[in-house]
Amino acid sequence: MLRKLFILFCFLILFFSKASASHLMGGEITWDCVGGGNYVFTLKLYRDCNSTGVSSSLSLNVWFHPTVSSIPLNLVSQSDISPVCNVAGPSITCAAATSAPGWPSSSSPVVGAVQESVYQSVPITIPGVPPSTGWVFTFDECCRNNSISNLTAGGHGMELRAIIYPYSGMSSSPCFDSSPKFLEKPSSVICMGVPYTYNPNAYDPDLDSLFYSWAPPLDYYIVGSGPFNSLSNPLPIPFNVGYSYTSPLPGVSQNPSNIPATINAHTGEISFTSFTIGNFVTNVKVQSYKCGQLVAEVYREMEIVLLPCATNNPPAVTVSSYQDTVLAGTLVSFTLSGNDLGLLADGITPQTLTISATGN
Repeated sequence: MLRKLFILFCFLILFFSKASASHLMGGEITWDCVGGGNYVFTLKLYRDCNSTGVSSSLSLNVWFHPTVSSIPLNLVSQSDISPVCNVAGPSITCAAATSAPGWPSSSSPVVGAVQESVYQSVPITIPGVPPSTGWVFTFDECCRNNSISNLTAGGHGMELRAIIYPYSGMSSSPCFDSSPKFLEKPSSVICMGVPYTYNPNAYDPDLDSLFYSWAPPLDYYIVGSGPFNSLSNPLPIPFNVGYSYTSPLPGVSQNPSNIPATINAHTGEISFTSFTIGNFVTNVKVQSYKCGQLVAEVYREMEIVLLPCATNNPPAVTVSSYQDTVLAGTLVSFTLSGNDLGLLADGITPQTLTISATGN
């Protein structure tokens, strides 16, 4: 599958103030079945760089298992995943916003600067057979930022989750299944007024069948506050009027020109067009099926920032359709061409066009 990468060179207007707190923008929990029949869990956190840092060690909560209640995690890497801009445009980084001549200057990170922090567990054994509702793994943190447009106000926290389901009564020790992984980094800054297509590019190492859908974002869960239920306690966060977890981005009720976001259940491709500015929380659920049985469920939550950009027409890509039957392992090659005659905001520097292939 081919994805067009638009070149973003935005005049970033700081409409969204950030308070000084953890201010997570999103995250995800996944796991790998490794040698010796053990699990290694990975937690990725996406942080607004205009906020404070993150801890060097965290833990996952484990629900509905008789003996395992938590899994320690250690920080293994941190990286800046802010949008990559042309050198003639503005710099969006966690370190600092170093502006090129003619662009607004700033000595602090700008809107859209995002840091990815990766935590992992040591290999662990989780004995037994999961119940029909599965073993639920969660990470809870306070707080979301105060400028979210589609969720109700109220200092909500964030709960990330993932679920291991039973498979034909098999014991999970040794483990037999790895979860889907998101191969594409999340998008944080998106230009208003242009059609946008994005795919989180979930991949299952076991080649299980995947099914995509929207999911509700959950609030922070306080251990000891009552029985845990992934859908009712903690409660899903209420959406503002005109939004819902199945329609988390601006639609026609906000602007008649908007095209509401849709997600393809089989490919995971997300498409929308928005003329509405703001910060919007989205949550993508990926379910993994092995021989028709649901065995895993992972979620990626991410806050999307929609901003006005300088005039920028999408590149023109010439796409042809091919159909053939070949042996597995055979090299298949074809020509794909594209062009973009636009210039950057300085009126001199050509834009950069990149064509890449993703997916299974």
